[in-house]
Amino acid sequence: MLKIRPAEKKDAFDIANINTLGWKIGYRGLVCDSILDEMQVTEKRIQRTKEHIANSEIFFVAEQNEKVVGFLRGGKPKRENLPYSYEIHVFYVHPDHWRSGVGTALFNAFKEKIKVDEFCVYALDGNMKAINFYQKMGMRRLPEFDCDVQINEITIHDLCLGFDGDKNG
Repeated sequence: MLKIRPAEKKDAFDIANINTLGWKIGYRGLVCDSILDEMQVTEKRIQRTKEHIANSEIFFVAEQNEKVVGFLRGGKPKRENLPYSYEIHVFYVHPDHWRSGVGTALFNAFKEKIKVDEFCVYALDGNMKAINFYQKMGMRRLPEFDCDVQINEITIHDLCLGFDGDKNG
């Protein structure tokens, strides 16, 4: 049974591992292979994850059979010029659980948490798995807010995707 709950510091290794696998598998062909091949779960990443858990406004994990299989972290937008009250900052599902409902459950938990507000998420340009998922969830493309970001010593182009909140909620 799938359970969505707030992240705890004890989840940090699993979250860092899912994030690393998400990059290695999900971004293959979009990010240089040598960078992806070098990525690993380090003590530094685990510690940084614990800090995010402690300091994030919204941080959920999806747990199945008492094992973390996905996570979503969000809160106020990171960029000042966004016309949204909330942003999904980081969102990954373990590759073994893609297309199993885990992502939908996390996404819906986020929507429930923020209630009536509109929100956005950034997706790596060319990441069709993510873009197709977000299209299914009702995204609208906002190219005027696309941006280039520096992550792990590489520059990536992110697409801004917006969502309408539950205005009836």
